[in-house]
Amino acid sequence: MTGRGGTPPGSDADSTAPDDRLLMDTYMSQYRLPALAAADRLGIFTALADEPAPAEDLARSRGLDTHGTTTLLSLLTALGFLTVHGREHHLTPSARAFLLPGTARYWGPMLGLGWDERCTAVRHVVTNGTPHGYRGKDIWRTHGRSPRQGELFARAMHAHSAAPAAALADRLDLSGCASLLDVAGGIGTFSMALARRNPRLGATVMDLPVVAATASRVLADAGLADRVVLRPGDMFADTWPAGQDRVLLADVLGDWDDERSLVLLARARGALAPGGRLLIHQVMPDDSRHLSPTAAGYSMALAVMTGGRLRALPELAALLHEAGFPRYETTPTYGHYALVTARPDQ
Repeated sequence: MTGRGGTPPGSDADSTAPDDRLLMDTYMSQYRLPALAAADRLGIFTALADEPAPAEDLARSRGLDTHGTTTLLSLLTALGFLTVHGREHHLTPSARAFLLPGTARYWGPMLGLGWDERCTAVRHVVTNGTPHGYRGKDIWRTHGRSPRQGELFARAMHAHSAAPAAALADRLDLSGCASLLDVAGGIGTFSMALARRNPRLGATVMDLPVVAATASRVLADAGLADRVVLRPGDMFADTWPAGQDRVLLADVLGDWDDERSLVLLARARGALAPGGRLLIHQVMPDDSRHLSPTAAGYSMALAVMTGGRLRALPELAALLHEAGFPRYETTPTYGHYALVTARPDQ
């Protein structure tokens, strides 16, 4: 937010400021050891040493969840412990030297010494295919039952999103738009940034009621309560306001599987006015085989917490096409982030 007499972070006047890649790289590194330790305990390296395989074949042969196994192998590949030839995952020399039980330099006991709650959570999502959430409790239900936990989460997402939101506002021209629906918009981080940059824009922030009190205070403090309004509700169950020039899904689709993501995309299409556009802002991996450790770690964090995952552009494009958005364009915006602007078919 803007301080008194200051400039919004990420604005043109603040163009020399660093992006948040260092923070993202550091934060998402928390899943590197858990991924390695869980793979060791599940016998992943031994299995692939004996028979290199695609993720789905490995999951089927060992009774593991396909989504969890795919996410785990992607992170291990990004870290340099696996490599992919064709579709098969192979051990790299480092993995073969240090991660096979019974060999002289086996690191397994050391990995076991570092076992913690996150290791348990990774193993859980790989074996059961369900998110671990907060120590086994669903995060969305937890927020509904514990307003304090919901507020802490909303403030954390604001901290995570403030700089990407300001950068998006610098790069996205909404001067011809009067209305924006910010779905699962938390306390309105993106809507505030976009409203500051576009004085004609009115935004509606839709999120669960638990964030409404915090959002109201933040919007009032920012002097934007007249142009950014709250609409407490469940994005899957409640009606979305129609006739929107833009619908924004910022860091939303990664929380959900394909089935629920398609529901959200269909609802977004229904909420757009003629000529409207869907905006998707998220961390965008280059492709599914060459993930950075940060993007792969982020995808693991999503799998563990919500059951979702990051999607590379080809996967996202397939979902958009299925949901009736055949045309799109992609623009890098900030750090690891990119904007996808999609137009519905007529």
